[in-house]
Amino acid sequence: MSAALDPGPCFGANPDVSGIGVRIAIYAQNLLSFAPALLALKDKKVTPTELDALETQSSTILITAFAILVSTIVQARTSGISNYHTLIVLNLSWMNNTNLFIYLLLYTYHRVNLSDAELQAEPKYRLRYPVKRLARWIYEARKAI
Repeated sequence: MSAALDPGPCFGANPDVSGIGVRIAIYAQNLLSFAPALLALKDKKVTPTELDALETQSSTILITAFAILVSTIVQARTSGISNYHTLIVLNLSWMNNTNLFIYLLLYTYHRVNLSDAELQAEPKYRLRYPVKRLARWIYEARKAI
């Protein structure tokens, strides 16, 4: 047999990581996560109720990403996992983490579009100081323009 026809080393299948069902589920989950964000921006106002719903959605997707990473660590310790499948898991987890960025953008958009009275009366959200500081900085810069 000639060397040109030799396919080289092949990776064993790992349907728990790179199976079509796993990948389609994660792709669909991430694509569908844009729908509530787009609906929240449709009226050009993000309400606290919409923020709470998006926070819950983002938390759920982050838990899924964490579960995928933990299962990969367990599989690496017990039966081993190839670099190829590890890379797939890292890419899928990174894709899941982009959902938190959507929430961060909508939270910042919400904070920037509040008036001074609404900003003072608004209840405290769970995002910590740096995000609130960023939102306040954007609000002040926008007000100065």
